[in-house]
Amino acid sequence: MVRRLSERERIEILMMIGYGDRARTQVEVCRLFNNKYPNREPITQSTVSKIEQKFLEMGHARDRPRTGRPPVQEDVKLNVLLELQENPHLPTRQVAANNGIVQSSVLKYLKLYKWHPYKVVLVQQLNEDDPDRRLQFCETMLQRLIDDDGFLRNIIFSDEATFYLDGTVNRQNCRYWSPENPHWKMETRSQFPQKVNVWAGLVANRILGPFFIEGALTGEKYFEFLRDVLVPALAVLYPNDVDPDLPNNTIWYQQDGAPPHFAVIVRNYLNQIFANRWIGRRGTIEWPPRSPDLTPLDYFLWGYLKSKVYFNRPNTIEELKDRIRNEIRAIQPDILHKVLQEFQWRMGYCQEVNGGHFENFL
Repeated sequence: MVRRLSERERIEILMMIGYGDRARTQVEVCRLFNNKYPNREPITQSTVSKIEQKFLEMGHARDRPRTGRPPVQEDVKLNVLLELQENPHLPTRQVAANNGIVQSSVLKYLKLYKWHPYKVVLVQQLNEDDPDRRLQFCETMLQRLIDDDGFLRNIIFSDEATFYLDGTVNRQNCRYWSPENPHWKMETRSQFPQKVNVWAGLVANRILGPFFIEGALTGEKYFEFLRDVLVPALAVLYPNDVDPDLPNNTIWYQQDGAPPHFAVIVRNYLNQIFANRWIGRRGTIEWPPRSPDLTPLDYFLWGYLKSKVYFNRPNTIEELKDRIRNEIRAIQPDILHKVLQEFQWRMGYCQEVNGGHFENFL
C-alpha cells in the first residue's frame, strides 16, 4: 500500500518547486524529494503535478476540510516559508506583518517545519595564497600525527591576548530587576584604557601560565620573556637529562606569525632551544598566516576566558589578573583534551574546503 503524503511533505514539495526565476521542473522536484527521503515510497512526476495544480486552483495543499474548528489557512503557512526561503534575513516581525498574522504564529510555523535561526560567523579575510598554505600545514601536521600518535600531546600551542579593565561585558547577561527603571549605566575609561597583555600556552591537558607582559609586546620583550620566564619554567616541567637548563627534546613550540614572533632574535633563539622543533613563521613547520581558526588559544581559550572574566566587571587591574588566573585554574583537563581533539577535526574541515574558511560549517 502506497503511503499518502503528509501535509508537511506536500508543502515541502511546493517549496522545492519554488516560483519565478528559481522555479524547478517537476522532474527535478521528484529527484530532489526522493533523494532526500530514500526510505519512503518514491513519488512520481504525476504526484508533483497534482499537488502543484491543486495549489494553483485552491491556494492550499491540505486535505479536504474536516468537521470541527477550521485550521489556519495553509497558504499563509506556505507564504511564510516561501518568503523566508527567498530572503532568509527578513525579521520574523516583518514576515508576520506582510502576511497579516502575529509574530508568534510565524515562530510557531518555523518550529513546526524545523527551521532554525543561525548566527553569522566572523572570520579573518584570507589572501590569495593563504588557502594553499593552510592546506600544506594541515597535510604536514596530519602526516606527523600518523607517524607519531603522541606528537600532538607534545606541542605547546601559544598566543597572547589583551584584556582591558573596561573590557567587553555581555549586556545580555546583565539584568537589573526592579519595579521602576533605575537608569542603570556603566562608566568606561575609553581615552586611556587600562589593560594587561597575557601569554598562555596549551600542551596536552594543561595550560601554561598565565604570564603577564607589561606594555606593548615587541620582539625584544618577547625574546626576554622566552629566555627569562618560559624556557626556565619548561625546563622544570619537562626535564632534560643532558642539559637541565633546557626542556627535553620531545617538546615542540608553536606560535603564530605576529611581528614580535618574527624578530630575528626570537627566531634565532627558538632555533637554538627548539632545534627543528618549532612551528611558526619560518619555523620547522610553517604556520599559515591569518589562521586563528587553527590554534586552540584563539578558537577556545581567549573567548572562554573573556566570557568568564567579564561576567561581572573587575574594578582593578589586580582583580582582573586574579580572575584570569582563577578561571584558567578552573578549566578541567577533560575540556582541554576535547579542545585538542577539535584541533585534529579542524584540520580535516580545512582540507574539505580546500584551505578556505570552515568555521561557518561547524
